Amino acid sequence: MFLVNFVYDDEELLEPYEWQDDDCFEEFYYLPIYRVTLEQLHDFIYAQMCIENCEDTHFIVGDGHYSVVIEIKDQRIARRGTVSYVQREMINHIIMSLGLTYFEYRIIEEAYEKEFGLTREERMKKICIEEVIDEIFVVHYELFLELCDQLNIKEEGPSEQYLALKNKIDKGYSSLHELLYRELIQKR
Repeated sequence: MFLVNFVYDDEELLEPYEWQDDDCFEEFYYLPIYRVTLEQLHDFIYAQMCIENCEDTHFIVGDGHYSVVIEIKDQRIARRGTVSYVQREMINHIIMSLGLTYFEYRIIEEAYEKEFGLTREERMKKICIEEVIDEIFVVHYELFLELCDQLNIKEEGPSEQYLALKNKIDKGYSSLHELLYRELIQKR
């Protein structure tokens, strides 16, 4: 039996350490398993795609190191899911004994890759911070300049300052992120 934690196609996969009781869990007694190339696995994880001539179904794709459960509805990926670490190890062992399967599909849109190692809360806070920075750059430019001054961002033009600020918060989640979250979001 597989216990799968599903997310919709426009959400990031949740690794087992991020699971919460109110997540969307489903049990399956059987799921077909397919070995795919790393490139196709990447597409299954990060792309919105159309798989023509594919009926509504659930299956697992993986490359032997990572695997993901896919739900197809109306020839599109409707949801993606993860399984526990123990089940993933078992699936990866099975995948290594399979030949490669090639899926024919058309990519509709590709998402950004997930930054692993952050908690669900840190990821959500980081998304909020990025959205507020975009907003203040466009709508409250004086606040944006004040923020850049406080963070010692001294680039020449507005675009360069914006990019420098975005680069400061691009990777990880640090005390800077927490400070920005408190100052820009909680105090609003």
